[in-house]
Amino acid sequence: MSEENEVELKEERELEVVEEEEAEKKVEEVEEKPKEETPFIPEDVEIREERIYIVPLWRSWISGRGYRRAKKAVRYLRKFVSRHMRSDDIKISPKVNEIIWRNGIRNPPRKIKIRVVLGSDQVVYVMPAEEMLDENV
Repeated sequence: MSEENEVELKEERELEVVEEEEAEKKVEEVEEKPKEETPFIPEDVEIREERIYIVPLWRSWISGRGYRRAKKAVRYLRKFVSRHMRSDDIKISPKVNEIIWRNGIRNPPRKIKIRVVLGSDQVVYVMPAEEMLDENV
């Protein structure tokens, strides 16, 4: 019986090795696919106006408690952009959102540099300035 057990164990180990190799191949296939970046501004929209702002987000959380600061910062950013670009239809890119929420809900950045684009469809698109993308904070 001990010989049969040894044979069964060897077969199980071989199966495990084969399964691990197949799993590694699948992981490599997934990693090889490049991520396609979808443009934030639709291709059919022409850029009418483009500006760069440094938004002081700390003003949004002067009053009130220390929690929910990131939410207040996003609301303040939307208000700031609508005031400066004179439009209520504002789209904030996911990258700007990630920059604001990077340190959690209680610690948004004190200021953020953004690129604001007014399209031909009267929609304002908010994107991070190139310098903000390079930061590894």
